Amino acid sequence: MSTTKNVLLPLFGWFALLPVALLALLRTPLEAGLAAALVGGLASAAGVWSRTLRHNLPLTAATSAVSWGACAALAAWLASGPWLVVAFPLAMVAAVLPLRLIGAPRFVNNPLVRTQQPWLAVVHTARLGGDLMTTAVLATASTSVALALGGYLGSAAAGTGFVVAVLTFGWASLRRATARAGQGSPHRVAAVVVDGEPPGHGEPTGVVSTESPEYRDVEGTLARYRPHVEEAARQGARVIVLPEASVVTENGGEARWCAGVEAWARALDVAIVAGFFDAATPRNTLAVIDTSGVAARYDKQHPARGAEPPPVAKMEVGPHRLATGEALSTAICVDLDYSDTARSARRAGALLAVPSNDWFGGFEVLHHHSAVWAAVMGGVPVVRSTGHGISSIYDGAGQVLKQQSSADGPVVLVADVRG
Repeated sequence: MSTTKNVLLPLFGWFALLPVALLALLRTPLEAGLAAALVGGLASAAGVWSRTLRHNLPLTAATSAVSWGACAALAAWLASGPWLVVAFPLAMVAAVLPLRLIGAPRFVNNPLVRTQQPWLAVVHTARLGGDLMTTAVLATASTSVALALGGYLGSAAAGTGFVVAVLTFGWASLRRATARAGQGSPHRVAAVVVDGEPPGHGEPTGVVSTESPEYRDVEGTLARYRPHVEEAARQGARVIVLPEASVVTENGGEARWCAGVEAWARALDVAIVAGFFDAATPRNTLAVIDTSGVAARYDKQHPARGAEPPPVAKMEVGPHRLATGEALSTAICVDLDYSDTARSARRAGALLAVPSNDWFGGFEVLHHHSAVWAAVMGGVPVVRSTGHGISSIYDGAGQVLKQQSSADGPVVLVADVRG
């Protein structure tokens, strides 16, 4: 059932706009606008339908409904008949921009593209101009069908030709990226997750680490993780990634946490990306620790408004140089859902290590699928170590090499990546 759903869900992106396009073509701009407002509001609201994000629901749904409705109505008013093949896709690209401009992540601001993870050739169309290009392709497909049904066969053929051309590029890009992902020396990497006990009340949330007393016990967290980090090293991992906010530090806890992780790095001769929440600052941050000590630090660049502290400074994801001379990039959780992270990762050209934290109940699947866009647009392998969610290792083509949910117990996910 789950496999069937994952294969069929991407069809939503191809046909969700067909009724709207038909109304824009055959009925009035007002009717097209009302239909688009309904589709956009519901689709974007689904991305924040959880306790952690629910406070954003009114703003998300209202902004998306207004922008989708206004853009669709304007396209229907300005473009009559065959010209809709140009105006409607452009309108749908414009429709996702308001939520993006106010800081919403990709899985909220662009629901058309978030469904496409199982179809990597479609995701690779984003290499032509980001996920907005994918949005244009999906909208053009719906518009072309509407035009064909309305008898505008020439415009329908032109739209279909555009879709085929861009998909051909996506297919070729996927083939090239897959070939590159198989070249070069292998680097063994690992995601290690050992969830602590939740607070024990209410619906699961994305801030469980800051609510649970177990996460504030630095020594206890070190003891909980140590055998699993050692197991990853025994399996040959040279870079080990721990989750976002693996521990909450205060009153000198940051120094004790980093010292404990450094002791592992030296004893095991590995590099460890250790996420933690520094309650004293406060900061949602990570340290890259190898045999030389703390090699780099990185603060979350796209924290959840109202739930996490803003970043102290603007940071690139890398490259961070390790004692071995190898390079590593880092991001934290939802940073992956923003285009600036993918651009920074492409410039750095190094493995992207991503401590993350989600919550069970459906959001962890949505966010796992969303992460593929960073791997594809960044063109680098991604190791996503996710507390209360799905950890995964992607190659530079966006293919999932391995994945495992921490709902099933401690995660020691090890794989070889190249490039």
